[in-house]
Amino acid sequence: MNSAQATLRRRPSETRRPGKTRRPGETRRRGAMLVLVAFMMVVVFGVAVFAVDLSWIVTNRTQLQSAADAAALAGAGTLVTDVTLGAVEAEALHYANINAPQSAASVTFGTWAPDAQLFTPGNFSPTAVRVAVQRTAEQDNAVPSFLAKLFGHSHFDIVTEAIAVGAIPAVTTSTKTTSVYVTSTKDLSNVVLHFDDGTHQKFEGLTGYTGTFSGTGEHEGKVVVGVWIKSGSYLSGDGPGYGEYLADPGDGTTVHGRFENRGSRAHVTATFNAEGVTFTDSGSAGPVRLVK
Repeated sequence: MNSAQATLRRRPSETRRPGKTRRPGETRRRGAMLVLVAFMMVVVFGVAVFAVDLSWIVTNRTQLQSAADAAALAGAGTLVTDVTLGAVEAEALHYANINAPQSAASVTFGTWAPDAQLFTPGNFSPTAVRVAVQRTAEQDNAVPSFLAKLFGHSHFDIVTEAIAVGAIPAVTTSTKTTSVYVTSTKDLSNVVLHFDDGTHQKFEGLTGYTGTFSGTGEHEGKVVVGVWIKSGSYLSGDGPGYGEYLADPGDGTTVHGRFENRGSRAHVTATFNAEGVTFTDSGSAGPVRLVK
């Protein structure tokens, strides 16, 4: 048997197969997939870093805000008692430190305008307390980061604030008339003021056509409810030297006398000057509460 016949008799299982041939571009696709997987791993890691540190920031901010709220309420509650501002500040800082031991807190006194939602700092008769609680690099107590430090962020600054008002005194504003401006078309001779307590005060021997009159002496500061104006020869019969009576209308308008074309009757007017008066009682308009 020659070699050619031996080759022909070889079993199929003993036949050698040629090596597998790679398709064109397959190597390049595998390299691109590796790059894409590496990129996605970086993205996933970045998202994990963001989620972990974000939850850490939210937790610390909530703690600091709770500390600011508690401190402001404690300060405003102490403010309504008869204590010094130093004692109020100490009370507020105490509650801030209890609720956020690693924080730095500051207290500011002032007034709160509810309509404008505005806090105005000031230590004169304060009705509100503002407390700022913070953890910052400047205070050397910033919140440390976890995974974000791998991207160059080693810490986070957090600042919170709360404003609380105390029991604001109830204020009532009213008006009263303490003077009256009178005019006449003839020379004034007598003006008699009528006060709210029923007493009178007469001003005699006057000259001129106008004048402003208010209570003097024992009548100083009394509320004027009406006035008798005498000019010319007219007499009202209400008393010796009493002229035409004009009552305070209560709305600040000018009251005109009865005008008649007679030589003995002058045209007179009276303007009652209303002044604002503020009364403060010992009550309060509302409870201690947070406003911001």
